[in-house]
Amino acid sequence: MRIHRSKIVTVIFGLIVSGCIFISCHKQSPSWDVGILAPVVNASMSINNIISSPYIKNNPDSTVSLVFTDSLYNLNIDTIVTIPDTVLDYFETSPFGTAVSPGQEMFYSKQTTLYPIGSVELTKGTLQSGFLIFKVYNPLPQPIDYYYKVLNVIRYGTHNDTLQVDTLIKAGDSLTIQKSLNGYSVDFTGPMHNGYNDITTSIQVVLDPSAMPLNVTSGDTLVFAHVSFSNVIPYYAKGYFGTTTKAFGPQNEAFPIFNKITAGTLNLQNVSVNLTLVNGFGVDATLNLSQLSSYNSRTNTTVNLTDAGVINSPIHVNRATPTNNAPPASPVNPSVLSFAINPTTSPNILQWLDNMPTAVGYALNVTTDPLGNVSGSNDFAYYGYGISANINVNIPLSLIANNLTLADTLAVNFAGSGSTNQHVKSGTLTIYATNGFPFSAGLQLYLLNKNNAIYDSLFIPASQTITAGVVNAVTGIVASPQSSVLNISLDAAHTQELFNTKNIILHARFNMGSLPATYRKIYDYYQLNLKLVGNFDYQVN
Repeated sequence: MRIHRSKIVTVIFGLIVSGCIFISCHKQSPSWDVGILAPVVNASMSINNIISSPYIKNNPDSTVSLVFTDSLYNLNIDTIVTIPDTVLDYFETSPFGTAVSPGQEMFYSKQTTLYPIGSVELTKGTLQSGFLIFKVYNPLPQPIDYYYKVLNVIRYGTHNDTLQVDTLIKAGDSLTIQKSLNGYSVDFTGPMHNGYNDITTSIQVVLDPSAMPLNVTSGDTLVFAHVSFSNVIPYYAKGYFGTTTKAFGPQNEAFPIFNKITAGTLNLQNVSVNLTLVNGFGVDATLNLSQLSSYNSRTNTTVNLTDAGVINSPIHVNRATPTNNAPPASPVNPSVLSFAINPTTSPNILQWLDNMPTAVGYALNVTTDPLGNVSGSNDFAYYGYGISANINVNIPLSLIANNLTLADTLAVNFAGSGSTNQHVKSGTLTIYATNGFPFSAGLQLYLLNKNNAIYDSLFIPASQTITAGVVNAVTGIVASPQSSVLNISLDAAHTQELFNTKNIILHARFNMGSLPATYRKIYDYYQLNLKLVGNFDYQVN
């Protein structure tokens, strides 16, 4: 047995590492020949590895900004016009005995019912979805015909179709019929066209023409029907929606810009946040935003915005106006109100974003028709055109970083398909870095098992850091990237673990140096290039 030392295995890695070491052995008496194949892979780390790339904006001067736009909340038509499930029951008995001939009417009723919609007073509407469910039972010994109509619900077209159910019920039988309400228009003003929330229905029961003559005695059940309107959602509604206040939240919405950062602190120099309120309802509204918070789930820290012009200040938003356009064109001209939130108007907006939120929280109250029925029952709403609050965040990347830590998982392969009788004894990993960023970096490597769980780490002394690029004192731009070398000593156990590892986690900690540090702009061409060289001692039997 002989010991071969200083055989060099080279693996180059970055954000995405792919490597292969192939070891082949040919027995040639009296010694072993060992061949090593190590492909070279170059990789670089840029701003895209620190910040989620969909939110990065490259400016004309090569500086970088972070831009995030999202809707905090949306109030749709079913928020202010809620049509509850409603049931109409029909049960009638014969007041006296009589003979009924085939085709003869046995019962007829027409009635107007006030739909229970609370303080909302509807005069017109168009239905987007929902069902009329008609359940009927015939206790008589002959078949009967039911004719049920909702007289003020009509689907307009080539033929104007009134919502109705016509059906034959066999003797002693029951039946359930379900009809879609999609596309039907509703006139809620009643028979005299001066009401609201009215539903006018008629029900007629006839002895089927094919039946035998029927003798009805006093007390016999003639009508047994159960009608319900279920899951009704309007596409369009008109009337007076009432002075109502509804609360929304507290609730969190995801804020994914800083998802790759796992620890540390961030100090931003400037930020611009626009909060835009859009009212697509034909109704005046007052909004009171009581909370707009920055929540960091990694640190469990919440920072509440203290803007006096936005937080806990009633904001009046005018009603939208109708365009009378047919779909797909917009049927409304929304009312839009915008608020600029910046360090001048909001003293803690930088602290709000320095918290590196993973979510934005909000809580608000919305009051519709705060001044009453000023429209003369001409409030309106369309499905898909409601009240929304949209947030736009623009962050010029001029910052100070303190132990700002990102984590990335890298695929590696130190072992390749080497011979099983190869025994690695010890080694050294050397990291060659060329840093074009204006901050220094410290590294830590964690080894993952086959279940991608951390089972060990490779110690890198804190004294070994990647030197920051040299910054031009006048322009503040990195003028000269700097090279650094970091060494990791490996004993036999760690070396063997490394050869058995398929994935590692790289933690990179970025710092701007001792305080008070200077804000530095980040440019889109800044890069950190990394290369790992492994020097291993091994024996071959």
